[in-house]
Amino acid sequence: MNSKPNVIYLTVDAVRADRTTMFGYERDTTPNLARLADDGLLLSNCHSLGPVTQMALIQLLTSTRPLSFGGYDNGAIGRPATIFRAFKDAGYHTYSLSTLHWVNRFFGYDDGVDNEFQLFSVITLPGVAFAMMRGTLRAYETGDIDADEAYRHLEPVLRNLFTNLVKYFENHEAQLPELEKYFADSAMMNSGYDHQKLLSIARRHEAELNAEGFGYVEKYLLPAPQGDEWMNRWLPKEWYYARHKSKLMSEFIHRASNKILRAFNPSLADARSKRFKIYTDAPSAIDRSIDIIRDSAASGEPFFLWSHFLDTHLPYVSGRGRTWYKETPAYLEALGYDPNIPPALAFKAKPENDTEAAGFSALYDAALRATDEHIGRVVDAVEQLGLADNTIIAVSGDHGEALGEHGHTGHFFRFNRVATHVPCVIRAPGVDSRNIGAFSCIMDIPATLADMAGIGRPEGWEGTNVGALGDGTRDSLLFESFYAGNCLFEHRPIYFAVRTHTHFLIWREAIDPSDKDAPARCELYDLAQDPQEQNNIYRDDHPALRPMEEVIARRMEEIPEIPAARIKKAFPWYADAQLSGTA
Repeated sequence: MNSKPNVIYLTVDAVRADRTTMFGYERDTTPNLARLADDGLLLSNCHSLGPVTQMALIQLLTSTRPLSFGGYDNGAIGRPATIFRAFKDAGYHTYSLSTLHWVNRFFGYDDGVDNEFQLFSVITLPGVAFAMMRGTLRAYETGDIDADEAYRHLEPVLRNLFTNLVKYFENHEAQLPELEKYFADSAMMNSGYDHQKLLSIARRHEAELNAEGFGYVEKYLLPAPQGDEWMNRWLPKEWYYARHKSKLMSEFIHRASNKILRAFNPSLADARSKRFKIYTDAPSAIDRSIDIIRDSAASGEPFFLWSHFLDTHLPYVSGRGRTWYKETPAYLEALGYDPNIPPALAFKAKPENDTEAAGFSALYDAALRATDEHIGRVVDAVEQLGLADNTIIAVSGDHGEALGEHGHTGHFFRFNRVATHVPCVIRAPGVDSRNIGAFSCIMDIPATLADMAGIGRPEGWEGTNVGALGDGTRDSLLFESFYAGNCLFEHRPIYFAVRTHTHFLIWREAIDPSDKDAPARCELYDLAQDPQEQNNIYRDDHPALRPMEEVIARRMEEIPEIPAARIKKAFPWYADAQLSGTA
């Protein structure tokens, strides 16, 4: 057996800790994670320092904070070495099964990856580009920046998109036999796009960009799209019918038959119309992962494998492949829910009444139970292959999820506990089972895995080995982000939050113009009296406030894009204390 421990690192989207078995939830949503926790470390006070996946995966894969190294716009680019690089340099064969458009070579996450599988549809790439440009487009529309500055931010995103589309198509064609074997039921494989037509359209757009400069932006990208409007704009609009004729015909037949079905069974028709999930599901990603584990066991070469699962992200889909909706009732029933809840209900994105809200919650639990079931298959495979004594298994959520709390469904730049508190379980050879109740964060996981495997940590990693955390090691956690859009430090207000054992502070430098539902610029909650964070007790002279604000001020000092004058404006008392040497 290889002396170096294998590492299997699985991350799950939008999993809040209080909906899992390990945290005493009334429904047994995660029996397999609980099994891992019984034999390993349970990080019971673990948080994501950024409330959305783009920021979370930076922490999980580069052990750095969201606003370090120029912000989160470019993923791993410009940051310390990825966890893949750390393990590759230590002699591991590394695998990345990315179901997620934010984590791939386009954002520097191929650093140190031997085998990268891009398991997302090409249509998501223009969506990512829009997300990266949204803040700049809005800043231009509001007059905060002029056309020249806007174009300086927008042009690199557009040029990278056109370059990366070519690379995506090349990679897809090279891996086509394998993609057809494992992922035949995914939207990625069933969209029917004619890649040559898509590429031709993209090249025409690139030529227009070269010729028109900012005029191209005005023609295609303004006004800035709201919500999912980007799906009917720009490249996605022109790509819509750039599909193989056989796909167009089969889709026509399917829609015609579904229209007839809707007259008799509208719930089934709704689910059937969503038969191809927008992401690659956990069952198929786990199938491929298990075969990688099996092949690696036969070769004897140490391996590092990472994959991410999106089944627990809206629209909360449980079940395998194109007939997933046939499995959903069984998952609901196993958790004590009505199996007749419409399986495609959460495709609405937001419930319209209390009955629908309860249905969303039930479907979330069902998706979590289904994902846990397939994670259990990985654990079983490791044990059946005789690898358990030489394999580290880590499973973590990337951020939480609101299910009606604070008036929200989903996750969107909020720092409340439901949005940041995640389950994290690590089982490693020779590591005794224990509950680590100290403050920890997902940025700590790479450092912990590197230390457990006995490899060096790359320079610049900001996380800590959780095994070294005592109850008093951290007295607070600091959270950070902008509100949606990209990191325009000079033109956009920054959002911070600080969580201590007694209080929780949300501090907004100002309310971003695009943030339409922030309840106040600042919020303070007494966690002993108000653990659900419902009663805002913020006032300027609250005795708990000053130490928490100092945490924010010190963090602002660490970020080179934030000038001293900006910190002084936010916290004049802190600047005065710095001058007097009392801070």
